[in-house]
Amino acid sequence: MFSLWAFLTIVHVVGLCLGVGSATVKVLLLVKSYRNVDFLPAWFKVVKPITGLLLAGFALATLSGIGWLLLGYGFTNLLILKLILVGIVWLTGPVIDNVFEPRFHQLAPAPGAEASVAFIRIQKQHFAIEVFATLLFYIILVIGILL
Repeated sequence: MFSLWAFLTIVHVVGLCLGVGSATVKVLLLVKSYRNVDFLPAWFKVVKPITGLLLAGFALATLSGIGWLLLGYGFTNLLILKLILVGIVWLTGPVIDNVFEPRFHQLAPAPGAEASVAFIRIQKQHFAIEVFATLLFYIILVIGILL
């Protein structure tokens, strides 16, 4: 018989795969655009769908995790640390999407044009926060494996 625990496990793993995979793809494409600003138009075309997959995956993982807690999954120090990190990622996402990416897009040079100092600064900040959020995703994944 198929249990709710098993269903939540499948949803959690699928969510983690979508979330971590999308975050990784996003960072890898950002590295490519960091090295070659002529890649930026392609970045701007794909960032919204990738972010959508990332959010969908993270939502699935979070909701299934909440489901486990409602079913009586016990709290441990490691789980509490994981929940804190999940909260930080949930707070970091809107900052990336509503603060850094719009500025990054607004200051991006036209194809073939020279990058401004302001763009280079926001590019570095955007890259750093994207890498930070993605590393948190991987840390959360490792903690989940250890639970």
